[in-house]
Amino acid sequence: MSRLRNFAVNAGILTATSLSLGIAGVVYNAWLTRNLGSAGIGLFSLMMAVYRFAVTFACSGSGLAATRLVAEETARKNGAAASSAMKKTLIYSLFFGTLAGVLLWFLSDFAAETMVGDIRAAKPFRVLSFSLPFVGVSAAFSGYFTAVTRVFSSSAAQIFEQISQMAFTVFVFAMLKPDNLGFACVLVAAGSTVSEALAFLFHYILYKKDRRRFPFCGGKGESDIAVWKKVVEIALPVGASAVLRSALSTVKHLLVPVSLMKSGMTNETALSEYGIVGGMVLPVLTFPCAFLLGFSNLLVPEVTRYKTLGMTDKIDKVMGYVFRMTLMFAAAVAASLICWADEFALLLYNEPAAGKAISALAPIVTVMYLDSAVDGILKGLGEQVAVVRYNVYDTAMCVGLVYTLVPLFGTAGYLTTIVISEVFNMALSASRLVSVTGFRVEMLRWAVVPSVAVALSTVFSSAVLKLSCKSIKTAPQLVLAVLIMLVFYYLLLRITKCVTKEDISLAKRIFRKDM
Repeated sequence: MSRLRNFAVNAGILTATSLSLGIAGVVYNAWLTRNLGSAGIGLFSLMMAVYRFAVTFACSGSGLAATRLVAEETARKNGAAASSAMKKTLIYSLFFGTLAGVLLWFLSDFAAETMVGDIRAAKPFRVLSFSLPFVGVSAAFSGYFTAVTRVFSSSAAQIFEQISQMAFTVFVFAMLKPDNLGFACVLVAAGSTVSEALAFLFHYILYKKDRRRFPFCGGKGESDIAVWKKVVEIALPVGASAVLRSALSTVKHLLVPVSLMKSGMTNETALSEYGIVGGMVLPVLTFPCAFLLGFSNLLVPEVTRYKTLGMTDKIDKVMGYVFRMTLMFAAAVAASLICWADEFALLLYNEPAAGKAISALAPIVTVMYLDSAVDGILKGLGEQVAVVRYNVYDTAMCVGLVYTLVPLFGTAGYLTTIVISEVFNMALSASRLVSVTGFRVEMLRWAVVPSVAVALSTVFSSAVLKLSCKSIKTAPQLVLAVLIMLVFYYLLLRITKCVTKEDISLAKRIFRKDM
């Protein structure tokens, strides 16, 4: 199999995985919303903000270290060094994962009372603390599978984790029928912990099987000190910066309900508004990005190989293709969410208030998706410290904006903070990419024409649906509206040559069996 086809197949696997996880996540989140209520999902989201900080500490850059070091050494045909790097990364990840679990266990009461402001979060935190060692080591395994471009194993583990979490949680809810929010949150936390343990076991079995089938061969090993230095030089700066950013992000999330109450809302209303935006709206905005995550994740090892081998022309080609496809795809997503925001909110959550927030934030999905792709390219170029540094700047700014804007403008201030944050982060990342590579965007062909085309396509689709059923009331009708828009959009892109014959022939060559 050629490297081009291998890259595309792996990207397809990751895309399918991300899409499956995205669909499952939206469905699971909708199920949680219906069982916990908007205020309950607000409290749960605050707990998850603290837990995500613990997860970031547990990983501490181990996934990126595994990806970078294994990709570099395999590109040099140095199997001994790759094996040693992987072993050290696993030890590193186990140490930080265990440390994170111990800290969360002993600080659970403090986190619940002081950070979340609700003692009911203490027991769920203690349950979640047992998941963190598994989370840390699984991150290293996932980085390994990405580096060797055998992503099916990691993808299977992620899907298995999501399915086991959903199945366990739904089962225990049905059996135990929790009658209060505190107990319900404990059951959801138990579902997460069980699924993380099973995912670790799944990862471990697949990793051992992969190493037996594809052993590291050749090359000359380095001293333990030299290998540890490489692991720490990649993982620790990224991990420390990620922890700092996660800490600021946690502060930001915890400040939102407090700031909303300062704007005049009651505690219940503030939690409900926070739950609507964070627990309902943002998952809808980020879910379509699953179509691009496969390529974004594979950009790190692929660009790393090109840089290691001095193939700058390949890097330029990858950047151009990724920018073009991301902008065209994001335009379609933004148009769909703007046009049918109310329908998405009602069909998914039965919550009309979510529709207004979806339509307000939909235009920034282009910035969100492009930022994800740019970050993947920068990490492949060895600019991972800059990426995390920009994320820290962005999150610190968000804390200030939440503290100042939300008390004055309420929910509108929170939405404005999200928009400013995404634009600021993207501006920093894009400027760094330009300074490192000299890359330039063809705005007319890549952004302006697709935006006009998708606007016309959305109008056409809406007109067709109004002639047939007047209004969209069911999920099949909404899916049909989106499909009509996408077909017309594709035709306009072909007519305007935004999608060329070369793009089509490239796709055919990639999946031709004899390649």
